Amino acid sequence: MKKELKIKPIPFYLDDALMPLYKSGLVVAFLLGFSSIFVSMGFSIFTYASCDISFSQACYEGFILFVKGISITAVIGFISFLAFWKRHQINFENCQQQGSHNCYELGLFRFA
Repeated sequence: MKKELKIKPIPFYLDDALMPLYKSGLVVAFLLGFSSIFVSMGFSIFTYASCDISFSQACYEGFILFVKGISITAVIGFISFLAFWKRHQINFENCQQQGSHNCYELGLFRFA
């Protein structure tokens, strides 16, 4: 008895046309993560120099700005990475269903 092939269809949100969008989302998240560090430090120094507050209060204001930036970074990076990972899982599963011997070329090193 021959086994029936059940190839999973790729959902519309993981289409090849949308993958560059996810890739650019990862790049933006990476850059936003770095820039939020420097912007929060600059904001702390600027706030301390221009306002009549203590240094610890200025650092707290900068930390709040850093947390906001890093949370946006985490959301964008999580969604983009999840899309890449799910697409990779579907491709690997379809490769195994077809009985190909080179499915491990789709492995983690190719994914990275």
